[in-house]
Amino acid sequence: MKITLVGFESWSHNTCIFNIGKEALKIGVLHKLICPDYKTGFIPDRDFIIKEPLSLRGLSFLISKINYVMEDFPDRYYNEQLLFDMFAKKHINTGADLVVHTDSGLARSLEKARGLGIPTVILHRTLHPLHVVNILKEESEKFGIREKSVLVYEKWVSNRVKTLRQCNKILALSELERDSLVKFGIQKSKIELIRHGQGVDTNYFKPSNEKEETFTVLFLGHKSLIKGVPYLLEAWKKLNLKDAKLIVAGYQDKKLIEIYRRRTQFEAPGIVNPLKYYQKAHIYILPSLGDSFARTALEAMSCGLPVIVSDMTGIKDVIEDGKEGFIIPSRSVKSISEKILYFYENPSEVKRMGKNARRKAEEYTWENFAREVIEKCSILRK
Repeated sequence: MKITLVGFESWSHNTCIFNIGKEALKIGVLHKLICPDYKTGFIPDRDFIIKEPLSLRGLSFLISKINYVMEDFPDRYYNEQLLFDMFAKKHINTGADLVVHTDSGLARSLEKARGLGIPTVILHRTLHPLHVVNILKEESEKFGIREKSVLVYEKWVSNRVKTLRQCNKILALSELERDSLVKFGIQKSKIELIRHGQGVDTNYFKPSNEKEETFTVLFLGHKSLIKGVPYLLEAWKKLNLKDAKLIVAGYQDKKLIEIYRRRTQFEAPGIVNPLKYYQKAHIYILPSLGDSFARTALEAMSCGLPVIVSDMTGIKDVIEDGKEGFIIPSRSVKSISEKILYFYENPSEVKRMGKNARRKAEEYTWENFAREVIEKCSILRK
């Protein structure tokens, strides 16, 4: 079996495509890896790597800058589903036995593979796109904040739905994701569940003794509404804890942040180095309304943080309630408040559950994840 991997992911020790590619090369099944960019070292043999030419990457860079002027400009649609997909299509050929996309939406390259008679697999990494749209519409109406991300852009959503229907198999990161896909019309028999969800580099994301003196609650993620940020901020306002700090890191909705800054104190540093913030925090919280897995929670666990996650995050499959952290109902300000307060009042529990979280994260290495993905693909070829 020879696999062509296709994904709009740049080089990182933390991306699906390069960790799967590294393992596929190791066991001799990698045909080629098509990506936007690559840095020397991660996959030793560069003959397998096909990256976008400098001119195309330059154009993508310019398109991404439009977003600074027009906040709701769908730059990711143009860069990923248009430019990159057209580039990837040119490099799909009959040398592969299987084409694996590390996300949905690349309609042109998937159609090229189908036309050549090559089976296609999508490693899908969100709930069903229409499920996500429904959640965001409801939250936008509730909080009076218009969702500006590509998640609700019609062409983006349409391509994702189309490719999920047309591919031969879908790899889902969690039972939550699988159930969402089935609810919105995907046949259950078409979906394979990846038990390892995703991976984490436990050598990079590791505990540190350099904690903040002040009890620190960390949220790290983008796209405020789908991540449940309003409920977290409302809970923090309600708690009004002394000698405690909330950090809401990542790209957030400006209007939402402005509203809550008038109501309660918290830090919103924007896009940050995740490791630095994980290592200084005491607990991690992700009150998401719809996450297929949520790798940030796994990274936090790897850094020795107990986690509070909602029942609408796929990583709940990994966590035993009361052992590595807590699983709470989504949209529950009361539950968020109670669990933060529990850790605030019980520092020994922060340490106990943090140690358990680290041990659990060690089971979810990128190697284990990549092997499982490749095994699922090999079964498809039989």
